[in-house]
Amino acid sequence: MSVLVFGVLLVIVGLVWAIKSAYVIGRDRRWSWWIAAAPIVVVAATVAAAVIPSPSFESSRSDFDLAARTALSSPDPAVFDIPVGPYTMSRIERHNNGAVYFYDADRNFLTTSGGWIYSPAGPPPDRAGIDRIESTHLDGPWYEFTAVWRE
Repeated sequence: MSVLVFGVLLVIVGLVWAIKSAYVIGRDRRWSWWIAAAPIVVVAATVAAAVIPSPSFESSRSDFDLAARTALSSPDPAVFDIPVGPYTMSRIERHNNGAVYFYDADRNFLTTSGGWIYSPAGPPPDRAGIDRIESTHLDGPWYEFTAVWRE
């Protein structure tokens, strides 16, 4: 979500810069160093976004392990809006087969969800209500998934 907001902000800044620059150059037939301020800010922000590492599952593995143990011992089968490491889970669901589904809030869009599954019994089975689920084994009992829900 933050990447989308950042991208939209860059587009807006670029459009404002282009319009104001065209106006100043067309009206005054002169160049001003202030015109260069916006592209400098955009380039600096793009470099900063490229250099700053994105959070990864592996760097937050201990947080996910703790959240999985907590979900398995909780009387509630689902909890909502839970931070796990640098991620926000829209929900964490415990299933009867011992699997715990972590739905990443930033990877939910319309009928598609994404996140991670703690499944010590092996690959997670298909679930009712899901049209298609693709999972990739990460390590041990952990899988990353993308699910497309039936409409």
